[in-house]
Amino acid sequence: MKKTASLALATLIASIIGCASTTGPAPMRGADVSAPDRAPEVKVYAAKVPGVGQPQLIARTFIGQPPMVPHTIDQYVPLTIEENACLECHITDELRGQKVPKLGESHLSKTIKKKDGSPAVEMSRFQCDSCHVPQVDAKPLVDSKFVGVTK
Repeated sequence: MKKTASLALATLIASIIGCASTTGPAPMRGADVSAPDRAPEVKVYAAKVPGVGQPQLIARTFIGQPPMVPHTIDQYVPLTIEENACLECHITDELRGQKVPKLGESHLSKTIKKKDGSPAVEMSRFQCDSCHVPQVDAKPLVDSKFVGVTK
């Protein structure tokens, strides 16, 4: 019994001394949590103008992922009922002799037709920039061993 009490007392003293001598955890962000965040640096898009120096399509990382936009969209937003600049290029698979990604069949209405009889764009899919977002060629913020599954 005396050995058990002595061992418990020694453990308690060691843990108190050990805790008192350590400092608090260091934040991963390198600054105090209450410090204001620094603004990130401005990144350049892979292509500023669609069709000019166009890079390869950005690889998808999971099945069903919407394609990402490899160019800036600043001059094409906001998208409105009257004007959707994305559709001007992507309603077809070729524009002025260049191949462009065509609007998917899933984005077209099965019941609503345009005046010429072709399928109209489904209104739930009209706001392109809700799912299709522009990407920059930037270094990842954290290391990752993520490997997507696309097949």
